Amino acid sequence: MILASVAMLCILSAGAGAAVDSANALPAGALKSSPSMYLREASSSAIRWQPWSPDTLALARRLNRPIMIDIGAVWCHWCHVMDSTTYADPEVAAALNSEFVPVKVDTDERPDLDDYYQVAAAQLTGAGGWPLTCFTTPDGALFFAAGYLPPRPGSGPNGSGGENSSMLPLLKRISQVYAADRAGLDKEADATAAKLRSASNQNAPAQGGLDGLRAQILAGLAASYDRESGGFASGPGPRFYDFPALELALAHGFYGHPEYSAMALDTLKKIAAGGVFDQLGGGFHRYSTDPHWRVPHFEKLGYDNAMALHAYSDAYEASGDPDFARVAKSIAGYVNRELLDPKTDAFYSHQDADSFKGDDGSYYTWTVAEVKRALPPDEARIAILFYGMQDAPALAPDGRIVLRRAMSPEQVAAKLKIPGEEAREKIARTSDAMLAARARRKTPPVDHAVMTDRNALMADAYLTASAALDDSSLQRTALADLDFIVAHMQAPDGSFFHVLAAGRAQVAGLIADQVYLLNALVDAYQFSADAKYLVEARKLAAIIVKNFRAKDSNLLTNHDTEDASTVIAQASASAQVFFDMPTPSVQAMMAIATAKLALITGDDDYSKTANDLMASAPAMAGSMLSNSFATVGLALEYRANGGATVSIVGPPGDARAAALWRMALASYRPEKVVTRIGSDRSDAASMPAAARAMFDSSAAKNVPLAFVCAGTACATPVATPAKLAQVIRRFGVKGADQTAVANDRPASTRPPM
Repeated sequence: MILASVAMLCILSAGAGAAVDSANALPAGALKSSPSMYLREASSSAIRWQPWSPDTLALARRLNRPIMIDIGAVWCHWCHVMDSTTYADPEVAAALNSEFVPVKVDTDERPDLDDYYQVAAAQLTGAGGWPLTCFTTPDGALFFAAGYLPPRPGSGPNGSGGENSSMLPLLKRISQVYAADRAGLDKEADATAAKLRSASNQNAPAQGGLDGLRAQILAGLAASYDRESGGFASGPGPRFYDFPALELALAHGFYGHPEYSAMALDTLKKIAAGGVFDQLGGGFHRYSTDPHWRVPHFEKLGYDNAMALHAYSDAYEASGDPDFARVAKSIAGYVNRELLDPKTDAFYSHQDADSFKGDDGSYYTWTVAEVKRALPPDEARIAILFYGMQDAPALAPDGRIVLRRAMSPEQVAAKLKIPGEEAREKIARTSDAMLAARARRKTPPVDHAVMTDRNALMADAYLTASAALDDSSLQRTALADLDFIVAHMQAPDGSFFHVLAAGRAQVAGLIADQVYLLNALVDAYQFSADAKYLVEARKLAAIIVKNFRAKDSNLLTNHDTEDASTVIAQASASAQVFFDMPTPSVQAMMAIATAKLALITGDDDYSKTANDLMASAPAMAGSMLSNSFATVGLALEYRANGGATVSIVGPPGDARAAALWRMALASYRPEKVVTRIGSDRSDAASMPAAARAMFDSSAAKNVPLAFVCAGTACATPVATPAKLAQVIRRFGVKGADQTAVANDRPASTRPPM
C-alpha cells in the first residue's frame, strides 16, 4: 500500500490564521437538521462534519481535499468512544477541518453506503465493522480504511495505538501523501473501485447445482454446530445469533431430520439463558463478546429482536415447549414498551447501549450490593442464585455483573429446599422488584427513526407470534404498522423510502426495504384475509422485478439513490444479495415471497420469478460459510419440501371457520400458505385443482372445511381444528405416517395456541 512506504512528516505547521481560513471552507452546522440521531449528536463537535451528499463531494473536488468518512451508529459503543476521545482531540479536529472534508454516515440511515465501504475496506485492508474509518478521493473512491483509532499513539485502551494505528499520525501521513503523490493514491483507489465494478463472483459454483448447494449448506451447518454452547461457530471470538440459520435448522428438522431441530432448539435455549438476553426487561442485545453467550454488547437492534421473535414463535409451534413462548412474550413485551410508537404503531429502529457519556451498558448490569438493597434477604438470595451472581459470574467490561439464567427454577428449589411452585413465585417476585429498581436508572435512549426494512421484519414477526401465542393484539399492531408504512413511506414510483424521521420520508431505492415489505404484505394477507394486502404485495412484486434487478442479471440491487455519479453507483450487482448480513438475504427472501405468491394466486409467473432469482446461487455461494447463506438454504429447503397450501372454506362470520383458520396459522409447517375462502365457488379459483374438485363435491354440505394440499396431492377435507393440526404436520411429509390423515377422527393432541 502506498501509504505504508511514506515517511511520517508533519505538514500541519501553517499559521493559525491559515488553518482557520481553511476550516471555514467547510460549512458549519451542516448536520444540525439531519434526520439521523447519530449525525445530529455530532453537530456540536469542533469538527465541521458534513453529510454524505453530491454537494459534499463537489465541495471536496473544489477544495481538492481527500474525504474522511466516519461510518457508525448511535447504538455503537466504540463510535461513542471515538467521538468523545479521538474526535474531541483539538489537534485531530484542526487537521480534519483544514486538510480534509470530514463526513459522517449513519449505517442505519444509509445501509447502501455502509455495504459499499464495508466491502471495499475488506478488499483493501481487511477492516470492517463499526466504527469504520474511510479515507477516499474527492469522488469517494477508497484508498485507506481502519476501524477504531485512538487520537494519538498510546492513548487507546490499555495504552493501545501506534504510529500506524492512531488518528493524528495517520492524518499527517495521508495529507503528506495526498500532496506529494496524488497520482499514486488515485491509482490505488481506482484499483479498489475497479474490483467492485467487476464481476461479483470469484467462487467456483457448488457441485450439483441447487440441490448440491442445499446439501452443502446443510452439511456446513452440522459441521459448524457448537455442541457445548450452541450456535454455528467455533473458537474464542464473538458469537452472533444467526437466526436465519436457526430457522433453516428448524425447517430441515421438520422434514425428517430431528438432529437439526435439536440444534436449533438447544441453541435457542442457551442464548435465552445467557447474558445476551435481557433477563429482566426482555429483548436481545446485539451479540455476545464471548463464545458462551454470557457478556453482550448491550445495544438492542430492532432487526435482531424481530428475527428473534419470529424464531422463538416458530420454535414454540414446532416443539410445544412453553419456555419458547415465555421468551417470545418477553421479546414482544420489550418491543411494545420501548420500540413501538403508540400513536402510529410504527416500530423504532434501535435502543442505545449507553445511558451517559463513558457508560457501557450499566443500565442492565448489577452488583450484589445493589440486589441486596433492592430486595428482602430471602428474595435477594434467590436472585443471586437464579441470575448467576456468585459463582463465576459474567462480568461486563466495567466489572459489573451481567444477569443470566444460571439455574432453572427447579434447581433453585432443590438448592434452597423449598417447593418448586414457591421457587417460581419468588423468582417472579424478585424479577419484578429488580425491574422496578432498574427503571429508576437513566434509560438508554431510543432512536425514533422509522425504517421500512426493520418495520417489515418486525411486523412479520408479530404476525407469526400472534398465532403462536394466541394474542390477537400482536396481529392488530402488525397490520396497523404495515398500514402506516404503506400510507407514509411510499415513493412516487410505488417503491418505498427507507427512513421516516422528523416527519419526512427519505432515502429511496434500497432493495431490502422493498423485499422485506413484500414478504410482510404477503403474510399480512394470510393472517388477515384482507385482499388489500395481496393487492399491495402484487404491485410491489411487479415494481421489484421491473426496477430492482441489475441489467442483464437476475441479481437484485439498489437503485435511484443520490449517488448516480459516484463509485457507489458504479459498483456492480454482487453476491452480497445472497448473504445474511445479518438480516436475511434479499435475493432468497424475494424468492421465498414470490413462491408464496405463486401458491396463493396460482400464477405460475411468480414461480418462474422465484426460480430465476435462485438460479445464480450455486455460482455465488462457492466456499462461503454455510450460516452466511442460511436464507438461501431456507429457500432451497422450501423448494425441495415446501409448497403446502391450507385453504379454509366457510362464511367469514362463521366461528367454526375462524377456529380452523386460527389452527392453520398456529400449526408449524415451513412455508405453508393459508388462505380464507368464502362458500362461493368463484372464491376458490386459486385453490389447487385437486382441492377445487373436493370443494365442489363438498360445497352442498354447508360445513366449514379445511383443505390441505402438498404438491399436486390433497388430503381429505377436515372439519375440526385438532384434526387439521395433525394433517398440516403430517400430510405429504416424508417419513410421516399418513394413513390417519384421510378422515376426520378427533386427534389426541393439538399444537399449542
